[in-house]
Amino acid sequence: MNARLLAGLGGIVAALGACGGGASTFPEETVCVQPAALPTSRATPGAVSPQAYVRRLQDSTANLEKLRADLRSDYPEDTFYRREEFRPDFAEYASQTVCTAQSMFDLDPPDARFAEYDAKVDAALTDLIAHTRAGREAVRSRNVSDYRDWFKGVDARIAAVRLAAASVGGQ
Repeated sequence: MNARLLAGLGGIVAALGACGGGASTFPEETVCVQPAALPTSRATPGAVSPQAYVRRLQDSTANLEKLRADLRSDYPEDTFYRREEFRPDFAEYASQTVCTAQSMFDLDPPDARFAEYDAKVDAALTDLIAHTRAGREAVRSRNVSDYRDWFKGVDARIAAVRLAAASVGGQ
């Protein structure tokens, strides 16, 4: 009798574990790979090239916009999609966005002339990273209201990064 009872309880526990498996199988945030070092300046050997710094910021901003456009093409509305692929797709989007933004944040300005602009870019990136992680958490926890908040705010945050990065290019 005890063996059948234990076997039955084991089956119930396994079934309950399978029911709640969605949240536990949500992909972890990806560990970011460090990008290649920026080229150095010909005019000042050993110093980061200002042109390479600006180019990296602009290219990375374009990548943030592409990541968002790709996600939007698959999931165009603020609806919390019930398709099986949505949650892992969003997790991948969030990881790539955070890694791209973090790599931009980690760039050191080539010289003191860029300090104010770097601070503007870093502030926009910090906001984008926090907002992206909040969206990721909303999707992980299946919180529709928080996902809609993410959806409403993400494009403005990417635009803020674009504006800040463009102001650096105005040097």
